[in-house]
Amino acid sequence: MRNKILLVEDSKVVQQMYRNKLTFEQFNVLTADNGMEAIKILSQEKPDIILLDLMMPIMDGYKVLQVVKTDPKLSSIPVLVFSAKGQSDEVEKALNLGAAGYIVKATTKPNEVVEQIRKVLSQKPKVQEFTHYIVEVRENAYDAKKLASDFNLNDLRCQKCQAPLLLDLIPDFSHETPWFTGKFFCPRCQS
Repeated sequence: MRNKILLVEDSKVVQQMYRNKLTFEQFNVLTADNGMEAIKILSQEKPDIILLDLMMPIMDGYKVLQVVKTDPKLSSIPVLVFSAKGQSDEVEKALNLGAAGYIVKATTKPNEVVEQIRKVLSQKPKVQEFTHYIVEVRENAYDAKKLASDFNLNDLRCQKCQAPLLLDLIPDFSHETPWFTGKFFCPRCQS
């Protein structure tokens, strides 16, 4: 299966050149002309990696990187910054926001860009896209009563049918150790 890459670049010439190169290298390529377009695409598609320019109109690459890395549904997608800027403070800022790497356009050949993309993809944990866990929390176990009270969870029972609530945990592998986001739901009412 071909890896899907989102190329976010406002220069049509650079975008077309890299679209051709990446397609030739067997990538499925999506393109966005600016940060807002990238966010819109990410609401519908989940690429394996993002190649992200920093200096763009409407929404810059830093903002896109921040949105991606703070959204639990997107945060596991590696982002390679692909910029004309190469100053150390720019590189540090991108890496601190969660970029998997930083490529300076002017000094990096297209083949080297492809190598960087493949390297980052080879380090990405292999996880099923929709892996999640359903957990039962017993109302008398440890801090369950406090949890129910703090979050107004009606003693961990459904307010409609009084069935015990279950916890749906979704892993986030973008951290060194997995983090989880979760929500309580009723298995009977599905609410």
